[in-house]
Amino acid sequence: MNGESLLLSELPSAPARRVGMEGRFVGWRGASGKRHLFSAVPADTLRDYRSAVAVLAEPTRDGRFLAWAVAEIDAAGRIHSPDGSWPASLPFGAVVFVHFLSETKRERMALIEDVFGLPAETGFALAA
Repeated sequence: MNGESLLLSELPSAPARRVGMEGRFVGWRGASGKRHLFSAVPADTLRDYRSAVAVLAEPTRDGRFLAWAVAEIDAAGRIHSPDGSWPASLPFGAVVFVHFLSETKRERMALIEDVFGLPAETGFALAA
């Protein structure tokens, strides 16, 4: 994702704020109007996940998160970045979110296109 395509998450829900989980579960809404739920995960465990969509973001003052990189994690745990935005090493302070609910590669590509406006291609480059 380049600087022009940074994307803010939705504000944390009232129930999440009430129980102190506002940074744990985050929604990004796509052009379709559909809300996609992401879970915060420890950065050092990212390569343990399979068949998911990952987002790197930073917190904002109002409780939302500013996404600045997106990738698909394939069934073997390899990270594919559709636009080359995924860094070789994760910067300090970056928050990693993972979406687990898209079961097929087609669903993951559709989510990336819907939310992040990136073409749903199957030939994403491997991230470093």
